[in-house]
Amino acid sequence: MFPLSGREFPGSGSELAAAIEKALAEVMTLPAGRPAVTVSGGAFPAISSVEVNLDGATVRTGALPPKPIGVGDRRPGISVEQARVSGHPIRHQQARLELDVSGRGLKLDFDRDAKGSPLLVLVAAESGDVRASISQADLQALALEAATLAAKQQGVAIQELQLSLASEGPRTLAAHVRVKAKKMMMSGVVHLRGRLAIDDRLNATVSQLSCVGEGMVGNAAAAMLQRKVQELEGRTIPLTALSLGEVALRDIQIQVDDTVRVSAAFGSR
Repeated sequence: MFPLSGREFPGSGSELAAAIEKALAEVMTLPAGRPAVTVSGGAFPAISSVEVNLDGATVRTGALPPKPIGVGDRRPGISVEQARVSGHPIRHQQARLELDVSGRGLKLDFDRDAKGSPLLVLVAAESGDVRASISQADLQALALEAATLAAKQQGVAIQELQLSLASEGPRTLAAHVRVKAKKMMMSGVVHLRGRLAIDDRLNATVSQLSCVGEGMVGNAAAAMLQRKVQELEGRTIPLTALSLGEVALRDIQIQVDDTVRVSAAFGSR
């Protein structure tokens, strides 16, 4: 699902470019001096090329809207011979994400969300590739931000978070998270460990989960979290559920050193 700005579906290439760019501007600060979206060639609704340039864009904290969900009253939308999204980098506070997405032979329907706002829905693709990378340091900073917000609701202050990821194969990842937290006058440390493996059918399985605490607060928090951890042990998440219509992910690869690199292909089934 791709949100569009305004209330009406675009009726030309220029209207499509403006609707995509204005929707992006609601959640990102886009670099000035150049268009972020370029639509060219073809005769609408058959488009030759769509280029989305997010190089240097910054995600605005607190601006992310709920995930767009179509109400299902679809109508034929657009076709795109070639599309590309570039983000070198996309920033969120101090974190930097490098992103490249390309696709060929795309078909997208028009839909609306529950509020009546227009959406684009990807329903077919001849082929496509996604490549993303982020440093472990930047990923740790994002994890710290998320943990701080979640802990604050429980009256807990996160003092420190250390994230360590290691590759155990082309689609297997081991993780160790060390969190130091404080509640009132007491502090403690919690260690979370686990493993994520993706099989040939794109089922991601979580295993080898553990939660160990240090100190009074750490032991109490670990005991509480351990029950949640046990519920996740062995759980399988079908990544094909991320597919849109007849478009499916395949060939996911994960590489980890100082940087986490994820690549995948997509296309119609």
